[in-house]
Amino acid sequence: MPDTTTSVFHTKGTTFTINSTAITNLYSTPDMGSDPEPVDVTSFDDTSTKSYIPGLQDVQKMNFDFWNKKTNFAAAANAEPQNGQTATYVVTFPSGVAYNIVGSHQTYELAAGINEGEKFRVSISIQSITRTIPST
Repeated sequence: MPDTTTSVFHTKGTTFTINSTAITNLYSTPDMGSDPEPVDVTSFDDTSTKSYIPGLQDVQKMNFDFWNKKTNFAAAANAEPQNGQTATYVVTFPSGVAYNIVGSHQTYELAAGINEGEKFRVSISIQSITRTIPST
């Protein structure tokens, strides 16, 4: 029996949905967050080093890449929000960690080369993102 305290989760089984519709054949995800910007709070009372506190994270866009199986491309493209509306995207990793993203997206074909499968990207402009961590 494997030691579950040191086992690493495999990315196989990661899921992606747009408004509860599964978009299959995901093969690449972006970083699911960013480092907070440092905010300088140094005052004249500080004598040897500058002081910083964590500021806001700047996650403007996330790109998810898929193998094009025709129906998954159509599902993603047809779910593009129109007229300023938003969609809800959920990315769930096999570890149980899930990200709920609200925003809007564009779907487009990725560059192709000889002897390559056809690929497309869902590029999300982020309005908000929340993370759910399963209890241990």
